[in-house]
Amino acid sequence: MSGPGGHDYTVDEVARAWLVKLRGGDGDALRDEFDAWLQASAEHREAYRRAEKRMAALAILKTSPRHGTAHAEARRGRVRGWFAWGAAATALALLIIAIGAAGAPLPGQPGGAARAFAAEPIETQRGEIRTFQLADGSSATLDTDSRLDVAFAKDARSVRLVRGRVRLSVVRGDVPLKIEAGRGGAIANDAEIDLSLDAEGTVVASLRRGAAEVRADGDSGEAKRVEAGSALAYGPGKRLAPVAAPATVIPAGWPAGWADYRSIRLGALVAEANRYAAVPIVIDDSAIAAREVSGRFHISETEAFAERIAMLLDLAVDSQADAIHLSRR
Repeated sequence: MSGPGGHDYTVDEVARAWLVKLRGGDGDALRDEFDAWLQASAEHREAYRRAEKRMAALAILKTSPRHGTAHAEARRGRVRGWFAWGAAATALALLIIAIGAAGAPLPGQPGGAARAFAAEPIETQRGEIRTFQLADGSSATLDTDSRLDVAFAKDARSVRLVRGRVRLSVVRGDVPLKIEAGRGGAIANDAEIDLSLDAEGTVVASLRRGAAEVRADGDSGEAKRVEAGSALAYGPGKRLAPVAAPATVIPAGWPAGWADYRSIRLGALVAEANRYAAVPIVIDDSAIAAREVSGRFHISETEAFAERIAMLLDLAVDSQADAIHLSRR
């Protein structure tokens, strides 16, 4: 494989370069070019999967009993071209890659030197809810099938919600925590904040403690202060909007797998529960799905949740290999 300037690079080198660049400041601008490369062949997709796996192996978080005792500065260095890969991270390292000025440019960036960083990813699998301790003493609780990239250095700390939902308990620091999600993000210090990012790119930021500033468009545009007990939402349209009832959008008890609703349609409640389900719940009657329910539900326990719903609404439960079906008796 040939790269810029006639250099020959392996597909793994190309994949690692993409992994680094997508986590830099130009990631969004390069997304279409990256997607085209990724879809060009199964070999590309497998190489990128290997690169992500290696990156995850390099991420040493404070949860490690051997390495989670100190906050180390990031390693910096000049490397060959835009396909060179950073050396192994030292204890609690943020992997920093400085692209040498004499090397070939990264894709989508004509000429000149560039600097990119790759964040430490933490993530959960479907059905898993897990709390991670971060290097500064903050914590991040990830909901099912969620991913958060963490980038801490001596004079900066930032995270990016890639998918799903997170509760960040942010300790006070010399610099605030920069939180990226979708096209915008928030700034918080000594606060607790829930953030969710759905498949359409809509973000909800709900403050549980302290205060934060939320922007719908990164570092530009209008910033709004959000106080404890309130929430703001934004989407691809870059407009901030208050959330009238934050608890109905992000239930307070979600880190324990619980959801409280004064009123919600059964179909919507089941959809929320199915985010955790290995075997999904299916409602066989649209009229049943439209029924309003209220209460406190342990939605992360799929079978027990289905049984409780059936008991409350006098429904039949039929557990099959592909789904748990709810229907009229």
